[in-house]
Amino acid sequence: MSVPPEISVIIVNYNVREFLYQCIRSIEKSLGRITHEIIVIDNASVDGSVEMVRREFPAVRLHINDRNTGFAVANNIGMKQARGNYLVLINPDTIVREDTFTILLDFMNSHPDAGVAASKILNPDGSFSVDSRHSIPTPATAFWKLIGLNRLFPRSRVFGRYNMTYLDQDEINTVDAVSGSFMMVRRETCETTGFLDEDYFMYCEDIDYCYRINQQGWKIYYVPETSIIHYKGESTKKDNLDYVINFNKSLYLFYRKHFHHNYLSLFRWVILAGVLLRAVVVYIKNLVRSNLAVLLDLLILNGSLFASFGVRFGIESDGFLSSYLHRYIFINLIASAVYLFSALFLDLYNRYRLSLAQVFKANILTAGIIAALTFFIRQLAFSRIVILISAVISIILMVVWRALVRRMSSSRKNVFSLQLFPKRAILIGSGSGFERLIGVLKNPLAYGYDLRGIVTPQNENIGKTILGIPVVPGIENLNEYIRLEKINQVIFSSHGTSYETIFRIISRINNPRIEFKIVPEKLDAIIGKSSVEGLADISLLDVDVAIGKGFNRFNKRLFDLGLSFILLIPGAPLWLIVLLTGAGKIYEREIRDKEGKSVKIKRSRNKLTDLVLLLSYIVIGKVSFVGAPLDPIFERARVYSYKPGLTGIVQINHNKINSAQDEDLYDLYYLKNQNFWLDLEILYKTIVMTR
Repeated sequence: MSVPPEISVIIVNYNVREFLYQCIRSIEKSLGRITHEIIVIDNASVDGSVEMVRREFPAVRLHINDRNTGFAVANNIGMKQARGNYLVLINPDTIVREDTFTILLDFMNSHPDAGVAASKILNPDGSFSVDSRHSIPTPATAFWKLIGLNRLFPRSRVFGRYNMTYLDQDEINTVDAVSGSFMMVRRETCETTGFLDEDYFMYCEDIDYCYRINQQGWKIYYVPETSIIHYKGESTKKDNLDYVINFNKSLYLFYRKHFHHNYLSLFRWVILAGVLLRAVVVYIKNLVRSNLAVLLDLLILNGSLFASFGVRFGIESDGFLSSYLHRYIFINLIASAVYLFSALFLDLYNRYRLSLAQVFKANILTAGIIAALTFFIRQLAFSRIVILISAVISIILMVVWRALVRRMSSSRKNVFSLQLFPKRAILIGSGSGFERLIGVLKNPLAYGYDLRGIVTPQNENIGKTILGIPVVPGIENLNEYIRLEKINQVIFSSHGTSYETIFRIISRINNPRIEFKIVPEKLDAIIGKSSVEGLADISLLDVDVAIGKGFNRFNKRLFDLGLSFILLIPGAPLWLIVLLTGAGKIYEREIRDKEGKSVKIKRSRNKLTDLVLLLSYIVIGKVSFVGAPLDPIFERARVYSYKPGLTGIVQINHNKINSAQDEDLYDLYYLKNQNFWLDLEILYKTIVMTR
């Protein structure tokens, strides 16, 4: 049996490929001649991390999870595999100094009571990170942090206890806990304490582990003689709300586990209320930030209406404000609802946020509908001049702010405009001219594109870079990569990608907030183009898929609900009898939803019973009246990019479909042309055919 290494380094990685590379490089330099092993546990990354480790660090032991198991579970996998006398848990978004492992190893060897040792943690700017050490968060300690007293009185041993800010950052101290981003644990400590608690998905598992280590009689040391740099949550900072929810959920789990019976119930509810309040605040903040254009337009619309009433009836007249609030305020509510509906119809905020023409159309449509209502609803019968004035003011102001932003965006080196409306893009393709296109798109200051990744048909390129841009795993992982990197534009190079593949990818992504563009070989060969954007000598064409439009999706869902209720509610007693009499013929069937996930539904060999069951699935949104086939036509693993339906364009044309390629053509036609009238036509043909 081989001699165990002195140190086992365990890294849990999740989509931080570049950070992981730097982390392993710094670890190898720091370990030097110390016998060691490096274990990387990858939590189903989609950014090419696995391929990078295999290529650049063949000596690293790599364990690949098929899903994101969380921090605790993944670390335990590594700890169980580790053979070293000391186990080091380290985040991939960290860099260690050349002397870090030597100093900590010497310290542990000279302090046999030390179960855990950790270094000073620095922020990327070189400042001291208060997360280097902290206390066990009892409810009282957590409460002082929650209400902000720890920031007001950092030197207080009461209020500053959470991060122990009253301690000298340059002195060795025994502490309650250290950060799980970097800790060296003695093997004997692991044997007496066990592993991390897997009830924690992420966050607070390090606090829980340190708490249990202390209970076993071991000491935890903060050793500032060396330091690491921690880039703080690069693998999880993509969504602040997720961080708040997961962190506070873990904190509450820790509290319930260790302090549930020691404090009054009222105090527990105060802590929980504070956690929920923080989550709500962050949610509202993110919501406002992501819908700033909508909120600004609604503010302009309602302000214009108020100003118009003031011009018409005299804003300085006695009782105007009271009369407005009691008599006319509901006009603002109706106008806001009509405007939002018009904006949805015109796809104003998903695809055409800065379009002057679309905002003009939305205002004219809103004014027209409100003016029409004044003829038919007596309570709305006020002067039409108000509508005219407010429409003019709204159009002017909405156009002005968009024109200003567009002007700033047209300035090639205006960093502010690029930050205001960033174009975080991913490029799909290969072939001739591909590297030239990458070179054009990779300069955000020149053209406003922040190219975050490349997808190529050649799998051997995954984990590599082309002109400094990472090549990420293929089409099956695109949705996850888009979510992580907050991609808002997908660009295709048609030189190496067929149009069938392009439309298939677009329908699979099925995200109305994503803009799709094609770099064509020939301009007249594009289907569904709506605009052209020039980048040097390269043209980008907008491409659209009808089924992904917000207004079409809204109409389709409204139609499904309306028709299903019409069929179900009046005949409820009859349908109940049908279900009861056909219960013995009901069986379970597995179908695929629009994301390709397996969904189990109830079916029946009795046609009436089967119809009632399917109508109920339409109500809850699992099935549509018009959609993909419920039963496969060909014996192949077919994944459609829209909901299964009672009927559909593929179903009514099944006699004309002789191959999988024929099926693809009908499928693509529906993706590009879906609308309310096409669905009605398909339903009509289905009814005629079944007579």
